Amino acid sequence: MTADPNDPTTPPWDYRTMLPGDASAYDTGVIEGGLTVEEQAWLSQQRHAWESQFTGGYRSPEELVSGHSIAIVPSRWVKFEQWLPFATDTSAPISLSRGEVADVARRCRESGLWLPLLVTSFAWGWGSRGFGPTRLLWVLEGKGGSAGLSTSEIEKRLAAAVDALDQQGARGAYGLMLDAGRLSEFGPAFFTKFLYFASRTDNARGRALILDARLALQMRAFWQRRADEPYAATSRSARWLWTGPRWSDYRYQIYRTFVCRSAAQLSKSGERWTPELVELLLFRATRTA
Repeated sequence: MTADPNDPTTPPWDYRTMLPGDASAYDTGVIEGGLTVEEQAWLSQQRHAWESQFTGGYRSPEELVSGHSIAIVPSRWVKFEQWLPFATDTSAPISLSRGEVADVARRCRESGLWLPLLVTSFAWGWGSRGFGPTRLLWVLEGKGGSAGLSTSEIEKRLAAAVDALDQQGARGAYGLMLDAGRLSEFGPAFFTKFLYFASRTDNARGRALILDARLALQMRAFWQRRADEPYAATSRSARWLWTGPRWSDYRYQIYRTFVCRSAAQLSKSGERWTPELVELLLFRATRTA
């Protein structure tokens, strides 16, 4: 499939080039089979419900994604104020959107310093829940008496992850942060948020996508509905395949491929979709697909 720049429904990526060469029969079958008619209708309903939250009618996928805001209590993050794009002198909740976090990522790209994005994406991910600042302190300073990495070493590892993202793509960056470039207490649910926003500053190899427990639960539902297909006969269960919290880089790539396949399939209706929009709608859904 070659992208047609004059056709707004044609995505600039091909899921078939993303499917791992060693993909299992189960994973390949689910991805190549695509969304059912019912699943497509459900995702379309999720889109229209989200779109109704905005005034003025139709919104592009980019606008729908960038407008996704999370409530933050600024005063809870006062220890990290030097890296945040908002003041922390108030306990009144504020909204922090994906678009605003992406702006931080662009400034980090310009400066070459990535701690502001780590901190901002972490705060965005935790929202108003109270434990987030403590967890972030563990990432930056260590936990339980164990000294954490120096600020310079954290910056070095973040820069290496972004370089891997640029040179190798999302799977390579994910694998690095999972293993050799790992930061303590900074698992996939949050480092994929960092990678996701970092990738919004450079489209050369396609964007990273967020993967956390809620999204893995959605994937498990898609796989479970296909568990009786012949291609699933010799595989482990869907529950086992999508159990986290440290999904392999292979599993992360399968996830990205499925979401991209879904966006391509949904775009054939004449309404343009992006992988980010599919991810957002699956994350926001109050039940599994």
